[in-house]
Amino acid sequence: MKIKNVLVKGLMAAVMGAFLMVPAMSSVSAEEAAAPAEQAVTADANGGTVVSVELPYKYTSTRYGYSIMCPTQPNVVPASLFDETTKGDLLIFEGDVDNVKKAWLVLINAYEEADLPANIGTVSDAERKTLLENFANKSMLVNCRVVEVAENTYGIYGYTPKEFEVDTDGDGKFDDTVTAENQMIKTYMPGEFGGHFMVMLIDNPELSAVGAATYNAALTTFKQWPTSEYQEFLELSKLPKKKKK
Repeated sequence: MKIKNVLVKGLMAAVMGAFLMVPAMSSVSAEEAAAPAEQAVTADANGGTVVSVELPYKYTSTRYGYSIMCPTQPNVVPASLFDETTKGDLLIFEGDVDNVKKAWLVLINAYEEADLPANIGTVSDAERKTLLENFANKSMLVNCRVVEVAENTYGIYGYTPKEFEVDTDGDGKFDDTVTAENQMIKTYMPGEFGGHFMVMLIDNPELSAVGAATYNAALTTFKQWPTSEYQEFLELSKLPKKKKK
């Protein structure tokens, strides 16, 4: 799978089964998900399907200041290797850089502050609907919903679409439809220290119940840690203030 296509074009690498068309967060708590390797964790993938999830390995990014529990020790490569505008890591569990089979993509600069407000978990239904519609259109997602990733931490969870409208002749009008090879799951969520994170599931050759349940459980263990490098990145990424006339 060509990760550059995922980052730049949003084309996906796992065919989604019908049983996963409605996204659902795992009911596993952070404490359960961080259980020892010999202790299996049950997670509700979707539609009553229960699979055994184990997350024995804790990956910590000292550069970007986050940690997440993993099913195995990942091969970690920088996301900027595929797109220099992105900041984050590709955590590969199966396959390699040229042929990624199972992985999580973690980006730290995935959205703007206004796109996912801190109070999204408590806004009115009407406000939430508007926020989700705007976010889905901007981020090219379908079946978006607000989820409580961890206690009092809310994010947006959705799938990449099966079909894309494209402008083939550059006139600013959509004139054709492209069918993606497959789909992925993305979760956008704030960090405790200002992070604008996105964690994406790559699961080939098809999006599986085990892959989705493991991903869902791992999301509940995600934590941001304050690091000098990340704070420096935040400062450098801020837009310059407009001068008052």
